[in-house]
Amino acid sequence: MLKQSAMPSVRVKMLDCPGLEKLVINRERIQLIDVRSKNDFAAIHIRGARSLPFSELAAPRIFRRLRPTNLPICVVSAEGDAQASLAAGMLRSAGCVNAVPLDGGMKDWVARGFPVHRQRVSPKVRAYSARAALSVMAAAAAAAFHEVMVAALLLAIAGILLLKVKSSRQKRNGKALR
Repeated sequence: MLKQSAMPSVRVKMLDCPGLEKLVINRERIQLIDVRSKNDFAAIHIRGARSLPFSELAAPRIFRRLRPTNLPICVVSAEGDAQASLAAGMLRSAGCVNAVPLDGGMKDWVARGFPVHRQRVSPKVRAYSARAALSVMAAAAAAAFHEVMVAALLLAIAGILLLKVKSSRQKRNGKALR
């Protein structure tokens, strides 16, 4: 479960992935704070985790938002490196006395096959992507038969389909095209 890091002068308690998995599966009271970027968190995270990017955690105003707690807090980073240890230290200094980093981070969690929540791709985006891939394959076949005009037309269609997917994602994220 908890183990000491191998640093010669500083001992930092860390939670290993199998220990965290037991806590998550048994629905133990533990807060999961993911300090990776918002995009990384959106793509994949441990179910029940809360996103609090390291850059936001380093802001002075965060200490006003955090409430001191004795609840166990597991800090998740990309690889369970110094960033997670620093974040856990910052949380402890803000009054979250039981904050510990996850040893190995998301990289180890995913490598061990533990459950994650992944961002879903909408069926509409999948359909456009499939059509674009089909257009590209047809263009390759046309090029193989020396049909340059047909190949160019099919590649243009694929490009339009991919642009449509990109613009729909940007609109969904609140970034309208200009």
